[in-house]
Amino acid sequence: MTVQDIIKQSLQEIKSRGLQLTPEVYGEIFCKHAKRGNVIIEECQKLEKFLKRLSPELQKSIKNRHVSNLDQLIQYLGSEVMRANPGKSSEIIQAYVLLVKRLLQAVSMLHNKEAAQMAEKDAKKIAPYLEKSEIDAIREHWNRFVMEYDDSFLKKLSPYCATETDDLRTMVEELSECLKSYSGGGGEYAVLAQILVASLVPSIASGMNDEIATISAQIRSNPELLTSQAMIEDIRHIIKKRIELDKKAVTSQMSELDTIIEHINLALVRVIDFGDSNYDAITKIQGELDEVNLGSDSFEMIHGKLLSIASSLETETRVLGEEMRKSKEEIAELRQKVRILEEALRKERKKSGTDTLTKLPNRRAIDDFIKKQEATFKRYGDNYAVVLFDIDHFKAVNDNYGHDAGDVVLASFGKMLRRYSREVDFVGRWGGEEFLVVLPKTDLKGAVRFAEKLREVVSKSKFMYKGVRIPITISGGVADRISSESMEDMLKRADENLYQAKEGGRNKIAA
Repeated sequence: MTVQDIIKQSLQEIKSRGLQLTPEVYGEIFCKHAKRGNVIIEECQKLEKFLKRLSPELQKSIKNRHVSNLDQLIQYLGSEVMRANPGKSSEIIQAYVLLVKRLLQAVSMLHNKEAAQMAEKDAKKIAPYLEKSEIDAIREHWNRFVMEYDDSFLKKLSPYCATETDDLRTMVEELSECLKSYSGGGGEYAVLAQILVASLVPSIASGMNDEIATISAQIRSNPELLTSQAMIEDIRHIIKKRIELDKKAVTSQMSELDTIIEHINLALVRVIDFGDSNYDAITKIQGELDEVNLGSDSFEMIHGKLLSIASSLETETRVLGEEMRKSKEEIAELRQKVRILEEALRKERKKSGTDTLTKLPNRRAIDDFIKKQEATFKRYGDNYAVVLFDIDHFKAVNDNYGHDAGDVVLASFGKMLRRYSREVDFVGRWGGEEFLVVLPKTDLKGAVRFAEKLREVVSKSKFMYKGVRIPITISGGVADRISSESMEDMLKRADENLYQAKEGGRNKIAA
């Protein structure tokens, strides 16, 4: 085995296990494959060299801790040093606690309401005696904040003033200077006046009526009238007028197009009926279309296209009429084939991997993903979990609000599942009102925590349909692979736990 073979195997394992390609991960897997291939790499022998220098007692303790690389060895020796001096360790812990509290205090002063509330809440929790799980919960709290933080709202300022968004003080100062440039002279109202007058001009009607022209002239001559409440009411009224003008113009010109289409329909019927007189019929169609006056450029363009179609019919329909009379049986066969193809298409869509309503993967796609997770579990022992959710009393939603409201609830819940799941998680519609989430590299405790979080979010969310709030709760059943005999047993346990949650009063998670 060559070094290139070892590199290739190492990269393939990192990719198949879904690991991040970091120097530490790569080094550990590289050395493992080198050892299997009996290839001596000096860099991979450092751990053994260091271990030989330690006392037998330490070597035995390190072996029991399954230390596999230099970083783990350094961490272990560091912990041993700290354990040998508990007083010093206590001082360091106290120092870190004070540091974290001061950092949270600083965050609460940075003019971000959400971050300030989180910082004040977590600062009260920080203490030297916290359990690791409590510390992990606080860390996960802030990690989620960092991952979901979106400062794109600052881009809304760019059309008005170019500002530096990396520093709040600098941004405020630049905005202040920028806004000063608008003061004195009403320049900002002049810009708004130009935009507003342009918007009042009918986009389809041939011209403006006197009322619209008058108010447009007033705004141009005195832009500061835009601050008057009376002018605002007049503008609201004029906008309605402008829309009415456009509507009338569209109605009028669509009526003309209807006339053209009706002429074409009647002429085509005559083409089929007249047989050998097709040429004369098409000539007549052209004459009728030439007499139509659409009255606007856009509609004239459509008019021209219709004339072009009629010209094409002139050379094609003579043969078409004869073939249509001779091919009724062929047409019937084609229609039957179309129906067969439509049915096949419908079945294929059903087999496809996406649910049409929620846009989530369907049961077939979920089965494929779980099989891949099962293969990874059998090969590497990576645990995974599933959560089977069900919308409580969904039949009552359809009965009380209608099936359209039920569809809105299903689609909204699907979006909520995607939003609160990790990128590595797989979310799909299991069937009906049931949804399944597959959580890679997650144990039962982690899956329950995820399910409880989503249950609480749903119970506090507003599901609206036509202005009416529909109260929604969910129940969930949780199971993980390592606690199950097989993949099928895991899915069965999740379904049984869901049944227990619903029998226990709903709006619950059972594991």
